[in-house]
Amino acid sequence: MAEDPGLVVVDASVVLKWQLDDEDLVSEATALRDDFYVRGVVRPIAPHLMIFEVTNGIATAVRRRRIAPELALQAMENLLAWGVEIKEVGALKVLDASLRYGLAAYDAAYLALAEAEGCELWTGDRPFYQAVRNKLPRVRWIGDYRS
Repeated sequence: MAEDPGLVVVDASVVLKWQLDDEDLVSEATALRDDFYVRGVVRPIAPHLMIFEVTNGIATAVRRRRIAPELALQAMENLLAWGVEIKEVGALKVLDASLRYGLAAYDAAYLALAEAEGCELWTGDRPFYQAVRNKLPRVRWIGDYRS
């Protein structure tokens, strides 16, 4: 597949920073979002799994009293409204990436999509990033994002 220079995979850790402003690295994650939503210079994609991870992140934020329960639905609607394109990624590709790099299947899903699309994957998940950063230059740390 030909590489689309504006195409990027974003994981749930990045997307959640767009709504939960008490997170670290919000300004970098917001810069990526603005490069998409305002400037149109990147096109974020994610596997279908991202919707459920974001849902879990919002529910966890409510349980930890980071956001009020009555704001959870609005937070979720806001995140979905940003329009990250959801793409299918095959289970066999996810399994392959999981086994090749020793990753949990959900991290491998993002990686498998980035590999299939020939693009970077931006993450705010430090353990995931640290596990692969020396092996996989396509996996990028959101703290390094510059518009």
